[in-house]
Amino acid sequence: MSMKLLMTGVIVSALSLSSCGGGGSGTKSANAGLSGNWQMSLQRDQTTSIKTEAGFLVQSGNSVTGSLLLAGATNCAGVGSVQGGVSGSNISITVSQVGQSINLTGAMNSDGSISGDYSIFASPCGSTQTGAWTAQQIQPLSGSFQGTFTSTTTSGLIFHFSGMVTQAPNTGATAANLSGTMTSTDAPCFTTASISGSISGTAVVFNLLSSEGVALGQLHGTASPDAGTITGLYDFLNSQAGPMNGCEDLGNVTVSLTP
Repeated sequence: MSMKLLMTGVIVSALSLSSCGGGGSGTKSANAGLSGNWQMSLQRDQTTSIKTEAGFLVQSGNSVTGSLLLAGATNCAGVGSVQGGVSGSNISITVSQVGQSINLTGAMNSDGSISGDYSIFASPCGSTQTGAWTAQQIQPLSGSFQGTFTSTTTSGLIFHFSGMVTQAPNTGATAANLSGTMTSTDAPCFTTASISGSISGTAVVFNLLSSEGVALGQLHGTASPDAGTITGLYDFLNSQAGPMNGCEDLGNVTVSLTP
C-alpha cells in the first residue's frame, strides 16, 4: 500500500511540472511588452518581393497602438496608424493607411522576435495580397560612442569622433528624436558638432550642426538590433563660410555604442 501511495505521488508531481511549462513551447509572452522601436519585414506569398514596416509601438495592458512607415517593394509607401492587441504570446495588429489596410497576426518567439502571416486589403491603392512577416525590436540608441570615418574623397584619410547620443521617449510615432554631441582631435573639416537626428526601425540619421546652428553634414546608416553599432555613410557639406571654410568630405562610417 505504501509503495502505491509513493508511486501516485511521483506521477502527480511529474504532471504538475509538465503543466507548468516543462515541455517548452519556444514562445515568449507578448505581455512582456511590445512598447518600443520595431523593424518588420513582409514577404509576399510565392514571390521574393519584400516590404518593410518601421516605427514605434506602445502597449497598454492588452492593447497596442503606434505608427509604422511602409517602404520597400510597394507602390503605396506611407505612414499608417496601428491598432491591435495581445493575448499571451499571440499578437494581432492592423496598420491603417490611406488606400490600404495591413493586417498582421503572429506570435512572439523565445528570442523576442515576432513571426506570422499578413494580409493587405487594398482599396484603392496597391493590390490585395497575403504573405509572411517577421519583426525584431531595436533597443534604444542611447549612450557613449566611438566613430571611425573613412574618406572616399581623400585616399588614406581616416579620422575619429567620440560623443554621446540620447534617444527621446517613445511617443508611438514612426520615429524618435536623437540628440547629442561629438568631438574629434583628427577630423579635417570640424572638431565639434551637435547631433539632431532620428531613428525609425534600424534607420538612423545624425544631422550635424555647429554651435551656431550651421549645418555641417550628415551621417545616415543602419543600427544593429542591440543598438551596439551603426554602419553607413557620412557627408560633410561644402560651406564656404566658417566654421568649415570650404572643407568637403564624404565616405563610410562605423559607430560603436556603449549604453
